[in-house]
Amino acid sequence: MSTTPRTNAALALHEKRYAPFKVHAVMRALSELGVDIKLLLAGSGLSPAEASNAQTRISVHQFIVVCRNAGRLSPEAGWAALVGGGMRLTDYGMYGYALACAESMRGACELAVRYHGLATPVMRIAFEVEHDVASWVLPTLDEAALPDVDTDLFRALLEMQLGTHVSLTKHVMGAWCMPARANFALPRPRYAGLLERVLECTVAFDQPRTQVDYPAEWLERTPQFANPIAATQVSAACAKLLEDHKWSSGMSRRVYAELTRTPGRFPSIDEIAAGLCINARTLRRRLNEEGTTYLELLASLRQALAVDYLSTSFLEVDDIAAALGFSDAASFRHAFKRWTGRTPNEYRAGAGTAGAGTG
Repeated sequence: MSTTPRTNAALALHEKRYAPFKVHAVMRALSELGVDIKLLLAGSGLSPAEASNAQTRISVHQFIVVCRNAGRLSPEAGWAALVGGGMRLTDYGMYGYALACAESMRGACELAVRYHGLATPVMRIAFEVEHDVASWVLPTLDEAALPDVDTDLFRALLEMQLGTHVSLTKHVMGAWCMPARANFALPRPRYAGLLERVLECTVAFDQPRTQVDYPAEWLERTPQFANPIAATQVSAACAKLLEDHKWSSGMSRRVYAELTRTPGRFPSIDEIAAGLCINARTLRRRLNEEGTTYLELLASLRQALAVDYLSTSFLEVDDIAAALGFSDAASFRHAFKRWTGRTPNEYRAGAGTAGAGTG
């Protein structure tokens, strides 16, 4: 029996994979506005204690339920922007620590995208650089494809997301790092002044897309808590957490199993789809609904195998590159440096394996 995209998306939204820090942030902001927390959590299946416990795991659906309640209960129409503007790096656990330790603003932005799956991802985010402008870009309601989310609730989610970007960027870089402008692909609300205060920039409405812009020349500036050694360690921890999230989802786990079925050969997405008796387009959609892609899964497997080979074997770097399907050793070195922040030889030396080869 076939399942519609929206039904599959709904199933993914109900998977309890995420720490409740965003729910806790909504609780924090709404309690300051005088909202009863029990009413705020009504229908979410969460108690105040559970929503404040870092060990609790929640679904995107539960977070959306809480946000829907907030929109109904809040005396302030711009409540979501206040939630986003009040976000702190410490609200995000290991993910926030990774952003804080990044070696540059560009690096922090790239990490934010790479590990966004750890942050109760209600919608996909994109980071773009064009000419002299660096932008965080958010989707339209149709692109987000969130079941049972109307325009008002989606507006709130966008305002919260942009407020979060601005707040976290200031926490990473310093109070000086304010955006140049923000655009919303929605009409001007009556609380537009509050949005400008929270985002600390001029805000335009009825624009082609929703985004917040910074001068691209700032991207090479150093964050106030930059720590290259800690950044490598925390990034690896985030990668492990993200993989744990992915493997909790059925289709991702099945694709990973297919990728590891034949040592030394990685089947294409078309071959895997055929083996699962679905077409490639359906497989791509199913993986997207679980927050990943075929290429991301392949990269995760290659990284895990590379680390294992370098830590436990004496294979030459050229041989490892060939075993992992890279066209040459240089491509492998570039990929491994991107994954870990170190060359293969640097990693091997740190792991204590006396392997040969050039890194």
